[in-house]
Amino acid sequence: MHATLPIWEHASTDEKIAKLRGLIDDLYRYSLGDAVNNVIRFVEAHQADDEAEAQSKQLILAACRAHPNILNANCEVGHITGSGLVIDPKSKRVLLNYHAKLQKWLQFGGHAEYETEPWRVALRETQEESSLPDLQFYPSVMKPVLLDIDAHVIPQRKNLPAHYHYDLRYLLATHQPELAQASDESGEIRWLKFNDIDTLPLESGVLRMIRKAERIILNTPSE
Repeated sequence: MHATLPIWEHASTDEKIAKLRGLIDDLYRYSLGDAVNNVIRFVEAHQADDEAEAQSKQLILAACRAHPNILNANCEVGHITGSGLVIDPKSKRVLLNYHAKLQKWLQFGGHAEYETEPWRVALRETQEESSLPDLQFYPSVMKPVLLDIDAHVIPQRKNLPAHYHYDLRYLLATHQPELAQASDESGEIRWLKFNDIDTLPLESGVLRMIRKAERIILNTPSE
């Protein structure tokens, strides 16, 4: 590799910062490039259900192509997150939690902790936040498939600036619904029949995801 102008000792502060950022980005591309490309591939293949999800798809793809550290929470503009919507196929119910910080009814999920596959993030976070020990991907245990994608802004909080969560969402099933317990992040958790979903004030993206889950359950043979 050849040195480029300007030589470091003659460079301005802004030029030095730009050079360092470029070197760091190169390191991320080297270490996470394959993982980010896999995310791009799965998101590209995902069929959006409505215009809002289609817009989220384009935002996520653009962010993945622009930021090689998109899988890490240190990506300041936003980062990939993984979440899981929990269902009980037998009773045809869905489990939601009231997020204590965001003050909203949501699925479970959060940031990567060194994982490079969002489905692993979704499974770990959902297990931690629901205490359910038997969670499995649904309807195929061995093949995690994207259920939904959603790009949304997380408001500024304390020393963290406002930023995007590029959320990749998966469907998870339990056969021990009675073991579900709220974590410190949840003020409350609640099992609901699909017909009762409208009793909660849900964001459109959450409602869209739940309706997809309902269709999948109805079209999956009973065990």
